[in-house]
Amino acid sequence: MIFAGEYEHRIDPQGRVAIPSRFKLAFIDGIVLGRAYDNCVVAYTSDEWERAASDIAQQPNTTATARRLARFTFSGAYVGTLDRNGRVVIPAQLREYAGLGEDVVIVGTGRFIEIWSTAAWAEERRTLDTEAANIAESAPRLAPQQEYTQVVFRKSDVGADE
Repeated sequence: MIFAGEYEHRIDPQGRVAIPSRFKLAFIDGIVLGRAYDNCVVAYTSDEWERAASDIAQQPNTTATARRLARFTFSGAYVGTLDRNGRVVIPAQLREYAGLGEDVVIVGTGRFIEIWSTAAWAEERRTLDTEAANIAESAPRLAPQQEYTQVVFRKSDVGADE
């Protein structure tokens, strides 16, 4: 699933937030919440968490940066499930890290979602809106996909020119 869009939600007094209805099915096998790099909370599907965690775990632990990234990622990760109303509890440590109050914005970012405080998202959104061209210009380029041509021979075509 590709997660896209912005959704305004509220965190209830028990620390629960409803996941947007169009995303709920993607989290049926569980949800992993963690600290994102931009002072928000990231929410992964189980499959995406396995991919992201594997990428980080494969880094050599001989460098301080790799060890710090692993500590940041794994010490702040919380595995959960959605309740029957499609809500997940955001642990107090993550709410504090991201400065989440009652009102939040859930943002689709492609492979995962982020949960932002409304004030922090408004500031990030302003930056994105004013810097869009520069962001696009400096984005990493993907390697071009190789095109493959499939050639199919009918039995009668093979050796027809011989």
